[in-house]
Amino acid sequence: MLRVFHDHPFKICTLSKMKRTTMNPFFLLSIASVMMLTALPLSAKQASTQLVRNLDAGKQQTLVTFGTSLTAVGAWVDQIATVLNQQYPGQCTVINGAQGGANSDWGVKSLDEKVLKHKPDTVLIEFAVNDAVSKRNTSVEHARNNLNQIIDRILAQNPQCEIILQVMNVPVAHTRTGRTKLDAFNQMYRDVAKERDYQLIDHWPNWKKLLNEDPLRFHTYNPDTIHPVRDGALNVITPHLIKELGLATTGHPEKSTDTPCWNYLLHVARQDKKNPDTTRADYDTYWEKSFSMSDLNKDGSVDADEMQADSLLKALDTDQNGTVSLGEWLIVQAPQFKAFDKDNNGSIDKKEKTQLAGRAAVPVRE
Repeated sequence: MLRVFHDHPFKICTLSKMKRTTMNPFFLLSIASVMMLTALPLSAKQASTQLVRNLDAGKQQTLVTFGTSLTAVGAWVDQIATVLNQQYPGQCTVINGAQGGANSDWGVKSLDEKVLKHKPDTVLIEFAVNDAVSKRNTSVEHARNNLNQIIDRILAQNPQCEIILQVMNVPVAHTRTGRTKLDAFNQMYRDVAKERDYQLIDHWPNWKKLLNEDPLRFHTYNPDTIHPVRDGALNVITPHLIKELGLATTGHPEKSTDTPCWNYLLHVARQDKKNPDTTRADYDTYWEKSFSMSDLNKDGSVDADEMQADSLLKALDTDQNGTVSLGEWLIVQAPQFKAFDKDNNGSIDKKEKTQLAGRAAVPVRE
């Protein structure tokens, strides 16, 4: 049964620590053979985390994901839970303890309720993207102190708890211009992981590569410029997590039909909150506001400084005038509504929202 709830390193015996007596050459040869075998690549599994080792040993495990909306409405959480349940049926409880808009201050205050009460065996943590919001005036050092406090309190409850830090995806346009020091906050996570000898799962390089090589697909996976939708998780985030956690690559995360990000975006877009449906007017207005937020100088277009991604600007700039207009901005978002509105009645109803797991259309430049 799939259970997803929303609401110490190995001791390595080294030769230097062994008794320094005469070494049997066959003993040394045996050690060398073992070292060579352990260095061989694994076809189905990568080097595993403590979480996977414990599951392999038949132990019950609780995994808590803790962070921002990138986790709270991240389809990757349910996708990883799906793979865990496929490979270890009934052994792992996954709890999504994240909150949209949260930063590490919230993390410190909410740790007991969102994490500690569940007595986790493994915790995945990410708050850098919201600590970096410029208008909050959070310093990197303050965020570092918060992160270390969160870690220390988790370990105070369970010294054997596995801590894994994450650096998330690449925001563009207004969600990047509003985070001028994001690189420094991301680097802090990398530094803390290195200092404390914790695993870091860094999604940034994969997203950067996609942005440079296939910007339209990148934009389709992140239609609001920051929140990866289901396909983005399925094709970029989750495969990397499977590898880094040491899960078998034979899993099927696509069996997860959870679409929390699109559900969230369509919910926010509704202007009449009493109407559960998202109309075409709601949908268009939402993306027009997104464009307006990115158009910092309000000249009716988004330029290179405002886009913060040259490859994406070039891909969307169909008239090649060096800027992106509203019409060009909607090259990704507009086709999505038609794909979701199965009955073509001009609104996305509850039934259609349950079908959002169907592959979204990726625009192709003729």
